[in-house]
Amino acid sequence: MARSRTTQKNPQSKTQLLRNHFLLTQLADSDLLKISRVASLERYDRDQSIFFQGDRKTDLMIIVSGRVKLGATSTDGRELLASILESGEMLGEISVIDGRPRSYDATALAPTELLIVHRQDLIPFLKTRPEICISWLAILCERLRRSERLVQETVFLGVEARLARQLIGLAKAYGRKRDNGIFLDVKLTQHDLANLVGKTRESINKQLCKWRRQGVIAFSGKQYTILDFGALKREARKTT
Repeated sequence: MARSRTTQKNPQSKTQLLRNHFLLTQLADSDLLKISRVASLERYDRDQSIFFQGDRKTDLMIIVSGRVKLGATSTDGRELLASILESGEMLGEISVIDGRPRSYDATALAPTELLIVHRQDLIPFLKTRPEICISWLAILCERLRRSERLVQETVFLGVEARLARQLIGLAKAYGRKRDNGIFLDVKLTQHDLANLVGKTRESINKQLCKWRRQGVIAFSGKQYTILDFGALKREARKTT
């Protein structure tokens, strides 16, 4: 299904969407209005592709509503789930800076609306706003640190600690407290978890089943509940 481009929002409402994003909040109203006049809104259905790795699009995309996953697929069909982005976050910022093709695939995990700002419209503002560039660099540095941590965890940690750390991170981002524990309000297959951890689906299934027998977690299909957060934190500290 093709993406749907919407135009019913006027420049003022799009200006407010831009204003709500922490990276652009320092721009003057006149600057935001100029950007909003050339920005567009696009809607995507659940599981619809937004862009593919290698695409030459260089637009900045801000998630107005919905949820987006970033990943990559190898030549032999193996998948890597890199991250999940929520409303208010942005994607495509690397291509905006260097003008090179996309480094990941992006797919809507839910009905999603994106505010699109073209590179040629945004770069002139970045050149004259060093404070925004510094904020942008901070975002990129955090993502670099996250990648470095993943490499270190891959080398030094076993599947128990790596999976526990991922579940704790998901709980912080998507956890909802319930009477029996913390429900993860995000649907992920065991294959998705395996991609996040960097292990096989079989090893993830084995560990999840072990924790279920021990009363640490409960899961059914793509949904998970952490029953014993303390036990999971202890697992996350294991180094062997």
